[in-house]
Amino acid sequence: VRSCPLKKKAENGECVPCDGPCPKTCEGVNEIHSGNIDSFKDCTIIEGSLTILDQSFKGFQQVYNNFSFGPRYQQMHPDRLEVFSTLKEVTGYVNVQGDHPAFTNLSYFRNLEIIGGRALTEYFASLYIVKTSLKSLGLQSLRKIHSGSVAILENKELCFAQGISWDKIKKSSEHETLLQNNKPAADCGELIY
Repeated sequence: VRSCPLKKKAENGECVPCDGPCPKTCEGVNEIHSGNIDSFKDCTIIEGSLTILDQSFKGFQQVYNNFSFGPRYQQMHPDRLEVFSTLKEVTGYVNVQGDHPAFTNLSYFRNLEIIGGRALTEYFASLYIVKTSLKSLGLQSLRKIHSGSVAILENKELCFAQGISWDKIKKSSEHETLLQNNKPAADCGELIY
């Protein structure tokens, strides 16, 4: 089988130039951190889920179940999440619970179109955004959530989440949309495009 560097294989087996980034599937992780962030370079599909926590930015010491120590992960600036700019699909869930002064939106995921929801977080959510420093979402390409609820909770600075037509994005009517304790709409001003 012949490979097609910087190209994709057409149905007839010929190599043709990619329209945008070439398809590349990568494995999801329990938690994004400085030690694995570069493995997502050029990924267009994450097979699994993504989780961004406070320690994704602050760094942490890995401790195993037998109480032995693993690697120490250094601090990571949120701008390193720019590696996800090529991402179009996550088959599991997207879990965001990170807080950092420079982490104000999810525009790093600006090309993310689909969240599959094959695996779900608490509240049976496939999009779970809780207690973050986000001020806006910036998920401008998100058009489909196949399964699971949307839970956007306790984001004290987050505006405009309630203005999104989640029912048009979510394909499963059996799962809820939970939008609670985010910044009050009256304190957000007008949405400027």
